[in-house]
Amino acid sequence: MTHLRPDPGTPDGFRAVRLEGTSETRPAVLDDTYGTGGGIGDERSAFRYTGAGDADLSLSGSAVEGRRTGTMEPRPTHILFWIGDGTAVIIDEDGTRTVVRPGQPFLLAATVRYGFEAATSRVSMLHLSDRLLRAALAADGAQVVGPLRFRRTVSTTELADLRRVLQSLGRTITDPDVTGRQRAELNLRVARVVVGTFPVDLPATTSSERLRDALTYIQEHAHTVVTLADIAAAAGMSARGLQQSFNRSVGVSPLSHLRNVRLDAVHEELLGADPLSSSVAEVARQWGFAHLGRFSGAYRERFGELPSATLRGGGSTSSGSDDGAGSADA
Repeated sequence: MTHLRPDPGTPDGFRAVRLEGTSETRPAVLDDTYGTGGGIGDERSAFRYTGAGDADLSLSGSAVEGRRTGTMEPRPTHILFWIGDGTAVIIDEDGTRTVVRPGQPFLLAATVRYGFEAATSRVSMLHLSDRLLRAALAADGAQVVGPLRFRRTVSTTELADLRRVLQSLGRTITDPDVTGRQRAELNLRVARVVVGTFPVDLPATTSSERLRDALTYIQEHAHTVVTLADIAAAAGMSARGLQQSFNRSVGVSPLSHLRNVRLDAVHEELLGADPLSSSVAEVARQWGFAHLGRFSGAYRERFGELPSATLRGGGSTSSGSDDGAGSADA
């Protein structure tokens, strides 16, 4: 017999539930949650299931006897799970088999169909809504079009960070007294760690296309105020992914590239400017260089001459006083 003891809930959607019974009396709510309506191949084993949280983030755990096999069809939430003993095997849509060991977090994307083989008695699960993970991605400057899918992580450091967060916040997630803004901030904090550990795969476009979008955005907006988050959002990437892509393909960071684009624009303007009616300081400020001393040094490093020399058309590389930090031309 299955016993269902749901918490009546709070106004902001917190719920707690406890289920127990056997596989024969398994309630439909679990099949809806995990996409196992097609059935699970197992013996008539006993199980206990508990869960608590809100619609965006909840933590659950189960204790189950025996081996299980089956298929998880697309589900309402993304599920991060880890086992406490034994082994579990996850089979992706392309047939790739991944053996999950105890304590190794594994993220199941909500829209993906998975096969599974489980020989474990203890499973913990973190359920995350799609809107929460998209909010976490947006907080890092990434706007993802289409279903969210995730790459596997092999970084022991990132996995250790994730375990540490889950261990420290587990009780808080299941605490009904954590409500309102406090719970929203908690949810987003956990979600940002999850998407930081399992990078989002962007199948709709290639990495080279995303890099091209970032370069185009920088070129078209170099005369305005631009942040790293702006560039990442334009390319549909996380800030960290953008940094890695630029360092690998361009050889500098996105903001360093932005600075170079602005320096090139200043250089072009100074080459064609009238030295009697134009000033270095005016052109530099138009392209976002507020600290004129640093600008002068960066300009000389890139072009081998001071900006005032370009304006005069003299090509001098001497360090004249008219380009110092206190000069109107610097």
